[in-house]
Amino acid sequence: MSEQLVRLLAVCVLVLLYLFFFRVMRAVWAGVTTPRNHLSWRSLRALRGDRSPNGNTSPQPLALVVRSPLSAQGERHLLAEALTIGRGPECDVIIDDSYSSQAHARLHRHGSQHLLEDLGSTNGTYLNRQKVANATVVRVGDFVQVGSTVFEVST
Repeated sequence: MSEQLVRLLAVCVLVLLYLFFFRVMRAVWAGVTTPRNHLSWRSLRALRGDRSPNGNTSPQPLALVVRSPLSAQGERHLLAEALTIGRGPECDVIIDDSYSSQAHARLHRHGSQHLLEDLGSTNGTYLNRQKVANATVVRVGDFVQVGSTVFEVST
């Protein structure tokens, strides 16, 4: 082979090697940054706005409202006696989120309160940015995070 052909092949291999590393670094960066269609916690608090009482004496049923990602924002899920959240088809609220488990979390009524519990998920369940270790009481205005999906407890 001629010396020019060897140099040309060496340059091509180097270019391919740099392209490979560029793609790997881009994939790693995309994995560690927040997706653009997710809102920050500060934005979620601003969305919540003022929660003053409306004067009704009858209790309103609680609901989970999706706040993030933007593609599902506004979806409402009424809290009945029990509500499971996860990727599995047996869940009451099915989320398309690779960071959630098949059966990730459960909200259930206990007397007049609603409790949130993690069902042994890999990435954990968060209530107002605090990891849930035991069954924890949820209130109107709280934020529940399952994987990278954020819900607001609403009336």
